[in-house]
Amino acid sequence: MAAALTLDEAQRLVQTCLDKARGMSLNVSIAVVDAAGIPIASVKMDRAGSLTPDVAYGKAFAAVSFRRSGKEMADAWGPGHPVAAAMVARTGGRFVAGQGSLLLRDGDDVAGAIGVSGARSDQDEEIAQAGVDSFRR
Repeated sequence: MAAALTLDEAQRLVQTCLDKARGMSLNVSIAVVDAAGIPIASVKMDRAGSLTPDVAYGKAFAAVSFRRSGKEMADAWGPGHPVAAAMVARTGGRFVAGQGSLLLRDGDDVAGAIGVSGARSDQDEEIAQAGVDSFRR
């Protein structure tokens, strides 16, 4: 069983993602959740859109809920797919099955996820990947 993702780790991951976004001249929101989908740390950059914090959290929540990346879910469940629509309804809108979220793994266990929103979906994922790459236990 994975050790719980700590606040210090989550804040470090957020900072790594912020540095990546700034290096790409992008303004995004970033959310880090634990293995149960509980938010640990999040940030909205100054010029990121007003809905991006909710979408970033929704992406991270969806990733840990299904233990899949946002891209895997988006590829499997296109727009209007009944599984994704049911999850959105069931979770009160917290579930966003879109590219830009990646799992944080501790060996074979899932320790949490990072969700990013505010740029193109591939750019969101690139920013999240920077955090994943820096997550080493």
